[in-house]
Amino acid sequence: MIINSKSLLTSLLTCRSITTHRYLSSNNKPTLYETLKVIESSPDVFIQPAETLFVFPNRKSVFGGQIIGSAVYAAQKTLTKDYPLHSLHSYFLTAADNSSAISYKVTRLRDGKSFETRSVTAKQDDRIVFQCAMNFHRKEKGNMEHQYPMPQINIPPPEQLPSLQDHIQKLLEDKRLKPEMKPFVESILQMPAKVDVRYCHQRDLLQPQPVWPAKEFVWMKSIEPLPDYSHIHRSAVAYCSDRVLLPSAFLPYALNGYNSRIRMQASLDHSMWFHDDFDFGTKIDSNPSEEENPIKPVHRSPDIPPIPPKVRVRADDWLLYELECPLHMNNRAWTSGRIWTRNGRLIVTCTQEGVIRCK
Repeated sequence: MIINSKSLLTSLLTCRSITTHRYLSSNNKPTLYETLKVIESSPDVFIQPAETLFVFPNRKSVFGGQIIGSAVYAAQKTLTKDYPLHSLHSYFLTAADNSSAISYKVTRLRDGKSFETRSVTAKQDDRIVFQCAMNFHRKEKGNMEHQYPMPQINIPPPEQLPSLQDHIQKLLEDKRLKPEMKPFVESILQMPAKVDVRYCHQRDLLQPQPVWPAKEFVWMKSIEPLPDYSHIHRSAVAYCSDRVLLPSAFLPYALNGYNSRIRMQASLDHSMWFHDDFDFGTKIDSNPSEEENPIKPVHRSPDIPPIPPKVRVRADDWLLYELECPLHMNNRAWTSGRIWTRNGRLIVTCTQEGVIRCK
């Protein structure tokens, strides 16, 4: 995702939208599933039609989460076995717009007994815009398991929180909103929202106060139901993971990504580790020698907390996203996130570095 605040501010002050790129109208609202789907055009090559590419109002580049999620969707289509995704490591190389389709070329790097590895190259008009490596691991059961407990301090349930869309709607009635900003706010409200985002402690959108440590919690889920297919839900979680990760870098400062002082912000890379398999009824594989050598217990520390029960993970059900930005130097912000189920099971860990230039 790339934002050029100078061009954004110019368009706002003149009350005109940037017209060099085609945006999805309010009457054309593909679901999150339709946004993630890609079409196989030839062996291991998948196409994402231009009309499904999502661009935020007054921005030029396609939302990075869509490219990540669609790359996951494409890669899993080439698997020889139904192994869950366990990790991905990606780079945003240059911005893509929504003037033409994006193609995803999948390279099969390895098909092993326990792991399958894929590389995905996304191109638009012969330009490589995104590169990603993914590893898929068969379901196994081991004798060593632990996780940190989910934070419980002052985290209200999502049902008690207004959505980000509700907060933006209230801006139109806020007397502090400058008249020249009103068209921009209205364009956000007309945006075809696919993810319900609810901040546990929403900062003031017009006059944000600094927060330290740079840490926050967000509830997220797909607005519309998704098919009962675990690969789709992993793709959707990948999409959602990019939605609010880099903005956590603004927490220690009295500004946000829409402040006129921000000249540029762009995601550079994005990595994810999927700790659970999002089980949709697939049987867990046994270890190769388990029948001959049953799993033996390992002596554990008595201080290890119990792991919450395994649940079916759905991206269209509420997930808690724990975000933090422990480091921001040399115009690069390093952010990390943990995604939890409502019952406290840690299912995904994310990291992302982005460039943020402030004048």
